[in-house]
Order: sequence, then structure tokens, then C-alpha cells
Amino acid sequence: MTGRKDWFVKIQEPPSPGRIRFVDNSSLTAEGVGKVVLRDLDGREIIVENVLYVPSLKTNLMSLGQLLEKGLSMKMEDNCLNVFDQYKRTVIQAKLS
Repeated sequence: MTGRKDWFVKIQEPPSPGRIRFVDNSSLTAEGVGKVVLRDLDGREIIVENVLYVPSLKTNLMSLGQLLEKGLSMKMEDNCLNVFDQYKRTVIQAKLS
């Protein structure tokens, strides 16, 4: 999920109005679903599909399961998430918040 519409390379209306409910029982509405391209430091691209566009979302939320389905692996340490491709090259490095 992201609130950054400019990150989408393809976006469409969700098949049904989607409300995302969070653990504190608050909720937001997803206004689109589409594809986002992630680029590693070498410029290689990874396409993540079925990303929800939630305009009022303040931070990005990533599905680790979806990344695993794409054949990526991850390691969390020192308050940081590292995501690797099948060749063990880092494709994403993000500080946890």
C-alpha cells in the first residue's frame, strides 16, 4: 500500500470499494490498485503487482508475502529490512518505522 500515486506505472479502480482496517480499528479507503516498479541501486527493476493506492496513507506498507511470491528473500536486522533477489543482490533496503 502506498499513498504515492506517482509511483504507479499502471493503476485502475479497485474491483470493489476497499476499506483497509488497521489494528487500532481506524480505516482508510483504497482508491486504486496497480503496478509499482522498484529499482535497485544498479537500475534493475522489480514489478510489484496488486499494490493498493490509499491517498491518505502517511507511510508505505509492504507485503512481505507478496515479495516472497516474487521469489525475493528478506532479512531484518538493526531496525532495517533488506530484500534480495534470487542472486542475493540487495534490491530494497528500508529502515523500519
